[in-house]
Amino acid sequence: MESVALRLCMVRKTMIKSDRKYYIDNLRWTCILLLIPYHAAMAWNCWGEKNYIWFQANKGLSAFITLISPWYMPLLFVLAGMSARYSLQKRAVKAFVRERVTKLLLPFFIGMVTVVAGITYYADSFHNGYTDGFFAHYRIFFIRFTDLTGYDGGWTPGHLWFVLYLFVISIVALGVIWLQKRFFHSFSCKNIKMYGIYLLGILPAIGSLLLDIGGKSLGMYMALYLIGYYVLAEEVVVEKIVKNRVWNLIIMLAADILDVYLFIWAENANATLNTVMMYIALWFGILAIIGFGQKRFNFSNSVTRYLTSRSFQIYIIHFVWVVAFQFYFGKVTVNIWMLYIVPVVLSYIMTIVSCEIFERGNFILGRMLKRK
Repeated sequence: MESVALRLCMVRKTMIKSDRKYYIDNLRWTCILLLIPYHAAMAWNCWGEKNYIWFQANKGLSAFITLISPWYMPLLFVLAGMSARYSLQKRAVKAFVRERVTKLLLPFFIGMVTVVAGITYYADSFHNGYTDGFFAHYRIFFIRFTDLTGYDGGWTPGHLWFVLYLFVISIVALGVIWLQKRFFHSFSCKNIKMYGIYLLGILPAIGSLLLDIGGKSLGMYMALYLIGYYVLAEEVVVEKIVKNRVWNLIIMLAADILDVYLFIWAENANATLNTVMMYIALWFGILAIIGFGQKRFNFSNSVTRYLTSRSFQIYIIHFVWVVAFQFYFGKVTVNIWMLYIVPVVLSYIMTIVSCEIFERGNFILGRMLKRK
């Protein structure tokens, strides 16, 4: 009897474990890891953006940036909306808000005075020849307000705009969800048809017209978050996306490649067509990646669990290493691939090392406080 009970307990644990949508976690950390080569390539953008470090225009690396830029950040907001749906099914709103504060808002402020301040220090040194020390540069960082890019060493949210946007959207979305439950209690997207899912791609385009701050629209990302929460968190909807994943991928690649051609290679390209291709690549890219992710990436092992646990830390920390390595390597070589590949590899290594130092520091501090 004891062995039977033990087996039943193990089966029950397995069933509970299998309910977790591992592909959401896995797609999230994959997108975040992709940011290191993406941000490194920005040092060669060919559309005139100064960036924190900029060497020269290179159409090959610029094409790589343009290829992934339509869908990778939008996908993160969709995944966040899906995760919020599952999270709110298991915890109270207060616990959810508390988690948002500790996981997003506090790291945002810490990252601002450490990582982002470091990035602007290197940018000021590279572009303006700043020679005083890092700590002396805090005065410039906090009082110089220009275009908010930080390329001149002034204040900027940097890459942490995503963390801040996600916090704001998560909190505002709670109000939207409350209103929906209050006035449309039985609202459900389970029966949405595939053409309806395709038509939802119009919403981010419309949302992009709202609350655009520095080229990053709160309206668009809010729309994507809510689509993730209400539509793509439905299992029956994901099943439809999985069935159509190959066609979604074909459409996404066609639009993405045309977007790259129009933006990077074509002369006097039609701007409207370019924008349309970008939004098609955005939406069908999200659908294709979620479809293939659920089908092929829905598993857990020691590596995926580790990267899942470190994903937000990697996001916050990685950029300062990219900029620092490119800054110093730029002093000793002009070889484009040395300046790109070596900093990318070293940034991966030092980002993971930094995460481990941070984790062990938290662990030691926690043990010390516990003893007291």
